[in-house]
Amino acid sequence: MPVKVRGRVSMHSSLAENLTDECRIDEDFLEQLAWNEKMAELGQLAVGMVHELNTPLSVIVSAIQLILREEELSTSVKEMVERIEMEVQRLSLFTRGLLSFARKEDGTVGETDLNQVLHEVMHFLKYEAQKRSIKVVEDYDFRLPQIAADVNRLKQIFINLVMNAFQAMNEGGSLLLRTFSAEEQFISVQVADTGTGIPKQILPHIYEPFYTTKKTGKGTGLGLFITKKLVESFSGTIIVESTEGEGTCFTLTFPAM
Repeated sequence: MPVKVRGRVSMHSSLAENLTDECRIDEDFLEQLAWNEKMAELGQLAVGMVHELNTPLSVIVSAIQLILREEELSTSVKEMVERIEMEVQRLSLFTRGLLSFARKEDGTVGETDLNQVLHEVMHFLKYEAQKRSIKVVEDYDFRLPQIAADVNRLKQIFINLVMNAFQAMNEGGSLLLRTFSAEEQFISVQVADTGTGIPKQILPHIYEPFYTTKKTGKGTGLGLFITKKLVESFSGTIIVESTEGEGTCFTLTFPAM
């Protein structure tokens, strides 16, 4: 008699486990459906946003070009206009990346020198680093092979990461950009800052769309989301290590050609 009872308990236990597994599968499936729907809505929003921004951006670019043609501009005015031009270009890169993601465009992928891309990005952001009293250290391994990527998208990736680092160092600090080969046939890039760091409870959410800890009007919560998608579009990976009060380090790895 006890054997039968144990058999029934075992049978009921097995049935309960099966039902639990099915419920878990259903929950996962529903969660994936909700995520896909959210991504579709994001894509539609991105397309509308980019079209709304492109017209005023074009007007600003034209105005900047006309102003810079003036011969009697003071040094301070010229620097301010050049700063405006830099910010417009950064915004254009952002909207272009957002639109590419929404439309699942692949971009123009070719042989790309990662060191050269990083050097151009830092030249582009040199004024911003000086203004924030940030020391930039560039440590590149120039023996590295090239990678298969789109130059403009790579620039967007590193502009996003560097600007995030700058914003985490309001009172000055140091930024390290380093390229190296940790494994055969792979190239890595580190973007490390001495900023405020990311709290542990926030770290798992930093790549989620529209997730931001910045004040209203200071961030969209899309920068790291798009950055991760762009890295993955080149078969790359991105990981982050951060300690509150000490800084943050992003490590990106791409397959070499």
